[in-house]
Amino acid sequence: MKEYSIEEVSNIVRPQLGENIPLTLYRILRVIGMRKILGETSGPTLYMMGKEVGTMIGAKDLGDFEAKIKELKVGIPEVHVVEEDHVVVKLYECITCAGFIYTGEMFCDMESGIIAGLLESVFKKKAKSTQTKSWSVGYNYCEFEVMLY
Repeated sequence: MKEYSIEEVSNIVRPQLGENIPLTLYRILRVIGMRKILGETSGPTLYMMGKEVGTMIGAKDLGDFEAKIKELKVGIPEVHVVEEDHVVVKLYECITCAGFIYTGEMFCDMESGIIAGLLESVFKKKAKSTQTKSWSVGYNYCEFEVMLY
């Protein structure tokens, strides 16, 4: 199967409709479609997909990390370096769950992967991101604990 570059998928020719899509369509594809097709494997699959995206895009430093997250409209990040190998990222206006009803379930796996992939390029270490808070469990932001190793 052919792999495509960021440049290839970024070539958008939609003179009337532009490059933006309704967030509702994205959420239907992401939350409903992917879960129906992949079932219980949707979380890990979306995490790995997000990590690949974050790695492909890359970030030079934490300022660039924040800029890339905003540019991609994944959310508005707030980064806290807790220790040398421990970073906490709060994500406001999360693309997947901001405004979502209370479900008792966290499902921002793709965002978690994007964060891990980008932070790997910042810190030049492997990263594992775990979602610890979400709009869908009663917060008005998502939070991700990232361990670097």
